[in-house]
Amino acid sequence: MSKKPNENDVVNNSHVRVSRRDMLKSMAITASAIAAGAAVGVGSLGAVANAATRKKVAKAVVHYQDHPNGHKMCGMCIHFIPTGGVAGHGMMGGMGGMMGKMPTKGPGMMKDGTCQLVEGRISPMGYCILYSPVQTGDS
Repeated sequence: MSKKPNENDVVNNSHVRVSRRDMLKSMAITASAIAAGAAVGVGSLGAVANAATRKKVAKAVVHYQDHPNGHKMCGMCIHFIPTGGVAGHGMMGGMGGMMGKMPTKGPGMMKDGTCQLVEGRISPMGYCILYSPVQTGDS
């Protein structure tokens, strides 16, 4: 049964209706998760342990898409967890660190991973509004 839209509904590009209440609730959870991650330190064991207990937000709430936004993509975000990897390094390990250890070709390079903040499988070529670039030693 389809619900009729009203002024409290938000419609994103994929035509999934999200109520204003649900969006605000998810934004509050996301902001809390980001603040907790910053307080603990994204690379620390505490943040990894807390990631399992945080509630993730729906893709629709953060306007997730399966393609990049310019040069911004999940694979280069601190929240992206590559298959068999660790969050905070992106798919390239900060472009310098793990790059020599990772396959640059073949089936392992562009596999979907997960996100610390967003539900479900995440494409390394995807993008959402929570994108935060991996910091390299150059900056």
